Amino acid sequence: MTKALIGLYTGEIFSIIFIVSFILFKEEQKNYIGRLYSKILWRFYKIALIELLFAFIFNPSFYILLLIFGLLVNIYLSYHMKSLKLSMGNIDNVDYNAPIRVKFRTLSKMSSGILILNMLLGILYLIR
Repeated sequence: MTKALIGLYTGEIFSIIFIVSFILFKEEQKNYIGRLYSKILWRFYKIALIELLFAFIFNPSFYILLLIFGLLVNIYLSYHMKSLKLSMGNIDNVDYNAPIRVKFRTLSKMSSGILILNMLLGILYLIR
């Protein structure tokens, strides 16, 4: 049961990062697409946290704790990006090199990196 939950979680991350984001961010309207992507991520976080908590209940392990920690860090970063986004308003109207947009972009890259790291940890858990 634990491997099924971790496999589902890992597949969801892969889908969000490598399919959904590539399709969405080819569009020109970054502000609208960003809001849509944010809604997808926040729904994913709720489902993923439940999956990981059940996986930990079924098989408490250090790997699963790392996955939970990575997800919680990602939730924190997304919350911080959400507040930055609210202070910017329409991101399309903010200069690309403005400090607040650079900070937003940096946090976004960190968030994606942590999700990819979590996906790799999930794969390691599945193959070990």
